[in-house]
Parts: sequence; C-alpha cells; structure tokens
Amino acid sequence: MGRSRGSILKSSKDMNKIKRSLLDRKQELEVQLADIHDEKNPDPTGQDLGDQAMTSIMENLRNSLQDTELNEYNRIVTALQMIEEGSYGVCIDCHRSISEKRLLSYPNATRCVACQEEYEEGTMA
Repeated sequence: MGRSRGSILKSSKDMNKIKRSLLDRKQELEVQLADIHDEKNPDPTGQDLGDQAMTSIMENLRNSLQDTELNEYNRIVTALQMIEEGSYGVCIDCHRSISEKRLLSYPNATRCVACQEEYEEGTMA
C-alpha cells in the first residue's frame, strides 16, 4: 500500500493550528447558513414580471450559495472527525499521507492532490 497511516503533521502546534482554523470556519459557516435559512423570500404577488424574474434569480443564487457552504461545512465536520479518530492527513482513496503543505493550506482536504484530481475529472466528465 502506501506510506504511513495517520497524520504526517510534524508538530502538535500545526495540528492545533489546523483544528482551530477548521473550528473557526465551521462556526462562520453555521452563522452564514442560519442567515441564509432565515432570509425571507419576497411575496411574488403584486410584483411585475421583472421583479418576479429578479426574485427568482436571487432565490437561485441563495440556494447555490447555501449548497456550496453546506458542502464545505460537511467537509470540515469530516476533517474534524478524522482528527479525533487519528486518521487525519490520510487520503480516503489511496490511503497515503496527504502532504503537510496541502493540509496547511486546505485543512479540510480528505484526498491527496493526485486522487483529488482524479475525483474531479470523474465527477466533471
């Protein structure tokens, strides 16, 4: 198989930095998702066609933003679970270590660069 299983981060300081970053971003997303959920959609009755079209566009954008933020939130939750389980830093596909540089710049990464590229090619094809 691959290299060692488990985190490759050289220090607990790096791990603490990543965990704090994930927790901070998780909290930001929780607030943003709650705000999006609580936004009231204007009542389309009494609107002209232009206003109705704009309302529809804004609702679609809000839904797209919510989906994007929810996906990121789920990746963060997964990364935090992996930290607790001791499997953080291991690619979920090839089971090799994810580079420290990647984890520090993209802390919710669950795949190494090569597997992420393959995944994206497969989902975009």
